[in-house]
Amino acid sequence: MSKGIGDFLIVDYSNPVDDWKDTILNAKQHLNNTVFNEGNIIDISPRIKAVVSGDVKVDDQLLSDVTEISLSSVFGDVTVNDFVENKSESFFGKFALVKVNRKTDTIKAYTDATRQVNLYFLSENGINAISTDLRLFSYISEFSKTVNTESIYHHLNFAYIPTPFSIYKNVTKLQPGTELTINKSAVNSRRYWQPQYQEDYNEPEHVLIEKLNSKIIETIEAYSTSSNDWGCFLSGGTDSSTITGVASKKVGGSNTSAYSIGFDEEGYDELEYAKIAAQSFGVNHFSTRIGATDTLDAIENLIKSYDEPFGNSSAIPTYYCAKLANDNGHSVLLGGDGGDEIFGGNERYSKDYYFNLFYSLPSPVKKLATLANKIIKPIDNRIINRINNYIYRASLQNPERFYTDDSFGSEYFDSMLTKDFRSTLDKNSSLNILHDHYADCHTSSELNKIMYIDLQMAIADNDLTKVNRAASAAGVSVLYPYLSPDLINFMGHIPNQYKVNKTKKRYLFKKAVKNILPIEIQQKKKQGFGLPVGEWFRTDKKYRELLTDTLLSQRCIERGYFNKNFISSLIYKHEKGTWDYTQELWLLLILELWHQEYVDA
Repeated sequence: MSKGIGDFLIVDYSNPVDDWKDTILNAKQHLNNTVFNEGNIIDISPRIKAVVSGDVKVDDQLLSDVTEISLSSVFGDVTVNDFVENKSESFFGKFALVKVNRKTDTIKAYTDATRQVNLYFLSENGINAISTDLRLFSYISEFSKTVNTESIYHHLNFAYIPTPFSIYKNVTKLQPGTELTINKSAVNSRRYWQPQYQEDYNEPEHVLIEKLNSKIIETIEAYSTSSNDWGCFLSGGTDSSTITGVASKKVGGSNTSAYSIGFDEEGYDELEYAKIAAQSFGVNHFSTRIGATDTLDAIENLIKSYDEPFGNSSAIPTYYCAKLANDNGHSVLLGGDGGDEIFGGNERYSKDYYFNLFYSLPSPVKKLATLANKIIKPIDNRIINRINNYIYRASLQNPERFYTDDSFGSEYFDSMLTKDFRSTLDKNSSLNILHDHYADCHTSSELNKIMYIDLQMAIADNDLTKVNRAASAAGVSVLYPYLSPDLINFMGHIPNQYKVNKTKKRYLFKKAVKNILPIEIQQKKKQGFGLPVGEWFRTDKKYRELLTDTLLSQRCIERGYFNKNFISSLIYKHEKGTWDYTQELWLLLILELWHQEYVDA
């Protein structure tokens, strides 16, 4: 079985060229310096060249004049070509596929259903190129490597750069389930696969419970390795615990290893629940705790592991957990990402119920509440701030309401951003991305529309980027059973009330996995898996110095993005405890450190 870890760069020079070797050789040297080992040069045609590394497979099909370059990890009988050509839903695994017709110089590139492998497309100065890593483009002399200021703004709102944008101008990210076609006359893309939300399963609840239980077990078991030696992330939550439980039942606890990470500070992890799950399933359990010093050591390494600014701090514990697995001989792990977004487990979905209660009130009542909100708004108090936030968000429709959960740049557009930076931006450009996804989901269900947004953004752009890059830095590949197309579309048939029943999240899922999970895991409250960096920003001397020395440095201010007084005020308010600005400060810190590594260097 291929791990599905590696990289490739394919360059279409538009015309036959002789001086391409420096570009490809430099890209090859870049790959030689990574965990992927030796890179290989592929001379596909007089105008199309490639360099590949790691588990990338190259298949020259002489009869059809096609060269296939793929990075994949596939389980079962359905191949990558079966899936992209027939949209078979019983596909298990991940891939990025590029087909080059050597006679016509036509390139077709494909991402898998949820884009578990990134593909970037560069079009500049007569050059078209496709790569799994942005940094490989930097070896192409025609690439200007100009930072896209609109992408900086998106990063401030989402803590990542959303598709189709990248950090650079003239480079886009391919969407999940996309076919990109490049030929001599045009570039076109289409979505060949998208989640469907029919909501047409009308059987009694007990029948749906049995069906979902069978579908979950069938999906997880499909990822069985030939060695029957399974490795799993185990946070202690319901998703990772379910995967670990199913794996242990299939191959036995002695053949299943689970990896967990915790923190020196209490209240930031579910390590105790991970131990309960591991003991219940009888698996080999490996865990460790990390603290402020460990994470400081990892920041520089992770900045170098991400090809764009990426502001999700849980990348650090993910890296340490993957490293723990690799140290114990596991280079492939199963992850529980995607469960919230298909089963209905995101806290934002239940919050939306309360927001809708306010939104459905008679207009006079809402106007009175809004007036009271304006009166108390100047009071800088944590409780008052929460009331203000609720009334403001509950007054909005979706997707605007959903957007305000992640809209730092928009919220402080005038006070945070310099006048010159603002002049290059459309304040609503980040919100417009959500509008596009919202409209692209063909269902009348508001819940399914915001779950669809999460699959496109919170999963494809955030979670998968986080886990894949962090794990890859530790030499580990990750597979995601819950993101199998068949399971996603199965849940699309399930009516809304079985996903989120008023404020009861994962209503059907919890009933479907009762026979898998120990009672303690079933009854626990959901807890996020976040780095205690907010506490360290307040109490740890080295973290405070890193924050202030980086964000208030002359070089950071000279970039022209931010007003220094705003940044100073944000740090002060966080230290004072008026509001928790952990996420905002972290993404600002990562953004500047990324510039120092990739722009200043």
